[in-house]
Amino acid sequence: MQNQQQSPIRCSSCGQTYAIPVHSILDIASTPQFKGLLLSGRLNSAPCPNCGTLNTVLTPLLYHDSEKELLIALMPMELNMNKDDQERLIGTMMNRLPKGNFKGYMFNPKRAITMQGMMNLILEADGITQEMMDEQRARIQLVQQCLEAGSEEALQKVVTDNDAKMDDRFFQAFSLVAQRALEDGQPQIAQQMLAIQTRVVELSTYGKQLLAKQAQQEQIIQEVANQLETYGEKISREDVLSLAIIYSEQDDHLQALVGMIRPAFDYEFFQMLTASIAKAPAQNREKLEKLRDRLNQLTAAIDQQNQRALQGVVGFLQTLVNHPQPEEMIADNLDAIDDTFMAVLSANIQQAEQANNTALSDRLKYIYNAVVTILRANMSPELQFINTILGAPSDEEAEKFIQKHALQLGDGLIEAFHAVEQMLVEQGNAALVGRVQTLRTMTEKVLNR
Repeated sequence: MQNQQQSPIRCSSCGQTYAIPVHSILDIASTPQFKGLLLSGRLNSAPCPNCGTLNTVLTPLLYHDSEKELLIALMPMELNMNKDDQERLIGTMMNRLPKGNFKGYMFNPKRAITMQGMMNLILEADGITQEMMDEQRARIQLVQQCLEAGSEEALQKVVTDNDAKMDDRFFQAFSLVAQRALEDGQPQIAQQMLAIQTRVVELSTYGKQLLAKQAQQEQIIQEVANQLETYGEKISREDVLSLAIIYSEQDDHLQALVGMIRPAFDYEFFQMLTASIAKAPAQNREKLEKLRDRLNQLTAAIDQQNQRALQGVVGFLQTLVNHPQPEEMIADNLDAIDDTFMAVLSANIQQAEQANNTALSDRLKYIYNAVVTILRANMSPELQFINTILGAPSDEEAEKFIQKHALQLGDGLIEAFHAVEQMLVEQGNAALVGRVQTLRTMTEKVLNR
């Protein structure tokens, strides 16, 4: 549950007045995405539609996490509320929490007078100590040093002087800074940050190790994709089981296999594997049992990752629904528009229609049309070409289109094909990889390559 209203705000930069969706009650059990918004400093914030400056509405806030038995009331000191008014407001907000098991901790909510104070209480409940927070601040400061280096020589010196500190957590912090710039409506700045991050990866010891590991993983993924392609689209559970047994002692290959065809590892597959264990000779059973345990671990990890990704998609969609100009946010976050987002958007449209919620349905359809329009406008001619032939009703129709238009686009088409193939391999879409490769071969013949 979240209590939301539109609040007018005057832009601190250009002075334009616009409305921001403001949430005053956050119940994390029902809306977990709001925890991320709060901790990233984006709660009750929106960019100015005129100049893009991110502005935030300062408001009392009640945060409730029943799993952690945590209830926090934020009463910003800037509002100058006296104690009696604060207590009355806290009581009113608590009455709006979901009715259920009222536990002792709810009689005495923790207090915060600044947003940072509330964040610290939430992080402490998650087991994040003050020392961890100080370390993260130090990482952010090092990221800022890289961003402010100003020249290749200066950047190299920052990396050399701090090479031992540039580990996985440092690069996560770097990505977080760039992501916040993107979410704040500053895509060009975010791109510059990512370019500097790429250079730091190339210069640092840990970054070089990451690049080597990434190259190895890409090779393994390609090997598994090629193996799957030999089975075609009619791969059976028996085939999947045979491959899993082959890769049972090659964990990187096994991970790639599960990641690429996770739906194949369903209940019936595990029944088949269990039956195979029962029938196997005694000397082979331990190996198969270990394989079953590992496959259970890998599928559970993928499912958890997908669930977290889905929560992020839901939160992004809700932000778009409440945003005064969703087109700008869509254009600035095109990397977040994927098949999962479109599926969630379509499902929400259907649910709104079934509930006869015309206002929400119309808003969601508006966002859908805006997404499609912006995606098409940002698609290169080469990608438009590939998208068209992928949608062709037959190979014959695709070949006619290739013969008519391929020469106009030239060799850039082949580079686009390779980029699409790589993306599909990373997504685990082995069936479509084969289709794209077939169409690329047709195109190469027309281009006489």
